[in-house]
Amino acid sequence: MSTKRSPAPAKLGPVSTKRAAAAAAAAALLAGRRFARRLYGTITILAVLTGALTAANLAKLPHPNATSMLPRSSASVDFALYTLQRDTGKDDAGVKKLDTIRGTSLSGSGESTAIVSAPRIQEYAALPSALAVVTINDDNTSSLEIVSLAGGPPTLVPLPSRGTVANLHAAGSKHLIGFTFTGTSTTDQYWKTLFVYDVDQPSSGPRAVQGINGAVSAADWRFVPDTATLVAQTDDRSMFLIDAQGTGKVSPLGTHAGILGFVPGTNELAVADPGLRKGIDPLRYSTINLTTGTPAPLTLAATFAPDPSNPVTNSAGQPLVLDGSGQYAQVVRKYDAGKETSAIVLTDKNGPRQFYQPAAEWSRLLDMCVSPARDYLAVETAPPQYAGDQYPVLPEPSPLRADLVDLKTGSVLKSVPGFLPSWCG
Repeated sequence: MSTKRSPAPAKLGPVSTKRAAAAAAAAALLAGRRFARRLYGTITILAVLTGALTAANLAKLPHPNATSMLPRSSASVDFALYTLQRDTGKDDAGVKKLDTIRGTSLSGSGESTAIVSAPRIQEYAALPSALAVVTINDDNTSSLEIVSLAGGPPTLVPLPSRGTVANLHAAGSKHLIGFTFTGTSTTDQYWKTLFVYDVDQPSSGPRAVQGINGAVSAADWRFVPDTATLVAQTDDRSMFLIDAQGTGKVSPLGTHAGILGFVPGTNELAVADPGLRKGIDPLRYSTINLTTGTPAPLTLAATFAPDPSNPVTNSAGQPLVLDGSGQYAQVVRKYDAGKETSAIVLTDKNGPRQFYQPAAEWSRLLDMCVSPARDYLAVETAPPQYAGDQYPVLPEPSPLRADLVDLKTGSVLKSVPGFLPSWCG
């Protein structure tokens, strides 16, 4: 998830209106677990791409890995939430068990439904009638596949070359997906290059998003909710609002440390910046009105202030802004003699209060996001003791589950296996 400031943002045209492990508290202190995820992902991509390549590897091309678990139908299935369940176990023959993307409804107490399986699933993004799925090939390069929610075989998306896909997102109710792509070859022109792909026009192939100086290399990015417009941040922390449909419209949004997300119910983007005294003052937060380009301070009441001299002892994750009133949620972690205590603190105009604490057997809170209707939180949790899954990109603890927590009562509606809840996409 440089102190140089860019010129004031240009006025924009109207725009209609989403880990480090818990012990890496220093990363959470800087900007939260999502920023650490992207940093670690970049490091692991570098490690993969700088490995020795054989002539046989160079001859390989991306190929389908995913299998739809749905019977073919004339209508798409409809789930309120999807999660990715990785399985690090092995079967009786010593072969790794398959990963699965699962769908669940909010009503009833039934089990979630298996939608897609593959040997190694890195990430996915949900569209109304399909899932975009990044799978990992044997040589640790990526394949990108579109899996219809009406069943049938997946469709392979043609990538620019052999390489690694990351930061996959979908444009809500639209038919667009976007991702960054880094080529395997040291002479490849693509380095975290941002692409968009129209799943309704597969013959067109992915298209590189153009910024002020050509194709955009994105450290972070996401679609503006319910639009085909996106916000992208480059490695020098500059942010831009870009029309993903290729009209050429690019509007600067200033230079900021990181993207927090979009404020639900508004046309505002929440961003983070370092404190005025780096390493001493807490992060500063702002909102940017995407209609006017106007920034404004985002005043958040403090819930927990980690001790900068001992960041491993206590930490607080980045705030999740829940609405335009400034209400937000935050994961707070405390460490005592190697034991971690995690809780979600909810802060509104009445001040902070502990909102949710998981059961002891799933006591590590990792990440969270809010449902589209803003009535539930999807909270990623892990056991106190867990093993990493050792995936080359987006490695995670194993096992993981998502608790669906009622924002009014703090009670758990249900728990579903997996992580990367689709509400966070």
